[in-house]
Amino acid sequence: MKLKTLIFTILGDYNLSKKNGAIRARSLVKLVGPFGFTNSAVRTTLHRLKREGLITSVNRGSYTFSQETLLKFETAIRRVKEWRFGHWDGKWRVVVYNFGEDNKALRNKIRRELKWLGFGTLASSTWVSPNPLEDVVNEMIEKYWKDGGKVYLFIAYFPQDPQIIIRTCWNLSEIELKYKEFISKWIGLLNKIDKLSPVEAFVNKITILHEYRKFLHIDPGLPEELLPNNWIGYEAYKLFKNIYDSLTPLANKYFESVYEE
Repeated sequence: MKLKTLIFTILGDYNLSKKNGAIRARSLVKLVGPFGFTNSAVRTTLHRLKREGLITSVNRGSYTFSQETLLKFETAIRRVKEWRFGHWDGKWRVVVYNFGEDNKALRNKIRRELKWLGFGTLASSTWVSPNPLEDVVNEMIEKYWKDGGKVYLFIAYFPQDPQIIIRTCWNLSEIELKYKEFISKWIGLLNKIDKLSPVEAFVNKITILHEYRKFLHIDPGLPEELLPNNWIGYEAYKLFKNIYDSLTPLANKYFESVYEE
């Protein structure tokens, strides 16, 4: 895990936006130190984040992270913790966009956003999802129209077998393999949690959160009706939540012992 990602994962998990987004550099050093990052690495990263406009110096040794940045990470982490396998209403949300060659960066950005939301590529510049994401997509469309991009949302029915679309847009076998690897790696921790120290619990909590978050980039969170029977994603989610929730009380002790505004 890169240091920048680690910092925002920790701060997003602990809802730093409710603490005015402020934290002392020495607190960050203590929070990321158990992951193998040095004092100098933290200082260098803080200077880089400051140049990027993501943080500002409040006073000597204390930094404030922008509310927009923190809320973005907190929203992402909240999505990680939510049960994403709902029921299907039989509809497909279809997003079609058209960007000029001079808007290549914007086109790539919308692709990343659509993938993050769980959309799959049906054809060139055409993405689909069976999930009720109209509100989120409409907000995104409004933003991109202002930036010069043409983005359209359609809600459609597909009269043939929905698995035709599933097979075209997503490789569920590959996703299933990733879930099996996740379960194999983490299931042994369940019987060891009560033997961990606060700092060990903290490291494991943030690490499993980071690793499970990766599934939001590859698993579209399809409704139950469109998934294979006994979908292993259910088991992986329950394992993640069980470990994460079990680690939280002990991990919080470490966070609270080193956190300073």
